[in-house]
Amino acid sequence: MSYSYFSMWGLLILMGLGAIGALIQHGDISISGAYPSDPGKHDALRRCGDADPSFSKFSADDRKACYRAVLAPETAANW
Repeated sequence: MSYSYFSMWGLLILMGLGAIGALIQHGDISISGAYPSDPGKHDALRRCGDADPSFSKFSADDRKACYRAVLAPETAANW
């Protein structure tokens, strides 16, 4: 077996450990909530992502903060 074969598997293992570490560090990461079927929520996530480069639609906390910031003013204006 060549050196590149071991390098490839070593890098794949490191990438896997990095992904597990990110899950542990950032807590709840869900894919289902990242792609809402509601057009208003979908647009809110897009707007939050455009406004803040550190925003992650895969983080439940980021999504909640985004919905509070974007959807609450719009619904208050319609009252």
